[in-house]
Amino acid sequence: MVGQAACGASASASYKNYAGFVPAFVLILDVVISFIDESPSSGEWQQTTNVTCHITVETLEGNPVSGVKYRIASEGADEAVFSPWRSDAVIETTYSGSEVRFQAAIPGAALDSFAEGQDNFIQWRAKNSGGVEAFSGKYRVRVMANDAPEIAILQPDEKSGVASDRLFVEAQLTDACWGIDENSVELKLDDANNSNIALVTSAANPGIYSAPSGKVSYTYAGAPLAPGATYKLTVSATDKNGKNSSSVLSFKLLGGAIPDIVPYPSPFDPKKESVAIRYVLRKDSGVSINVYDMSGRLVKEVIDNEPRKAGTCEDTWTGRNYAGEGLANGVYFCEVVATDDEGEHRRYSSLAIFGK
Repeated sequence: MVGQAACGASASASYKNYAGFVPAFVLILDVVISFIDESPSSGEWQQTTNVTCHITVETLEGNPVSGVKYRIASEGADEAVFSPWRSDAVIETTYSGSEVRFQAAIPGAALDSFAEGQDNFIQWRAKNSGGVEAFSGKYRVRVMANDAPEIAILQPDEKSGVASDRLFVEAQLTDACWGIDENSVELKLDDANNSNIALVTSAANPGIYSAPSGKVSYTYAGAPLAPGATYKLTVSATDKNGKNSSSVLSFKLLGGAIPDIVPYPSPFDPKKESVAIRYVLRKDSGVSINVYDMSGRLVKEVIDNEPRKAGTCEDTWTGRNYAGEGLANGVYFCEVVATDDEGEHRRYSSLAIFGK
C-alpha cells in the first residue's frame, strides 16, 4: 500500500540564510507521519458489520507516536456523517519506536457500527511526541448485504404444467454472504386445498441438495397425482446466519396420456431443415409417429413403437415420404400413438411444408 504522509511544521527565529538574513518565520518540514497497510482494503468484502480495522503508523526516528484515534461513517464520506473521534484503538504490533500497528474493533465501546453496503468509511488520526498531528485518508469498508437465500425453482414449469405424475423438482439456491445451511433445505408439496402430500428435508434426505452446485433435485415417488389437478410446491432454505426464505410455485398436472404435441418449425422447408416433433408423455410408453396428407393417406412412419420415457420427448422428420421423395407444399397431420400400461392413446397436430 502507498502510505499517506502528513508533515508537521516547526518555527525558528535563529535560522539564517547564506546572506545572514534572519527571517521572521521559517517552516522546517522535519516531521512526517505516514499511514500504511490499512486493513481491510477497499477491494475486500466483509461478511458482517463486525469488522476489525488495522493501520500502521510510521513517524521519523525520535518522534514516536503518542496517540491514535479513529472515526467511522456508514452513510458516505461527508464530514457531517462521521462519528466523533474515538480513542479505544489498541496497539496490535510495535515494530519499532517509530512504527506501530493499531487495530480498532467495530462496533467499539461507543457502539458506532458499519452498515451493509459500500458506504462505510474509517479515518485515522495520529499524534507524535513532538506534538504534530496527522490525518489519514478516508478508507472504504465494504460489507456484504446479508440477504436471505435466493431460491429459483427451475422445474416444474408453472406455465406449461407437468405431464408426468412422477413429478421432478429442480431448484437453484444461492447465498453470497453466509452460504446455505445444508440441513435446512425443505420441499413441500400441497394440493389445491393446502393439504400436504409430501414433505422432504435435506436433514433426512441429504441427497436432495448438492452444496457445491447449490442444486436441489428430487423426484416425487408418492401416490399418483391427479391429472387436471393443481398443486403447490414450496422450496425453502436457511443460510448459516439463520436467515430463511421460501419460493412458492403452483402448477397443473396435465390430463391425458399425451398432454401436448408441438411440431416446429411449422411451416418448414425440407430442403433446408427437418421438423422437430415435440410431445409430452404422462407415462413411459412405446411411441409411434405417423404423418398423413390431407386425404388421410399415410405418407411416412417416422418411428414405430420406440420406447420413450415420461416427460418431454422429441423426434424429427425430414419431410420426405417412404421413397425418400420430397412432398408437395401443403398441410399435413402428425399422429403420435403412445402405448402404456393403460392401453393405447393418440393425439394429432397439423404441420405445414412450404419449400421454395
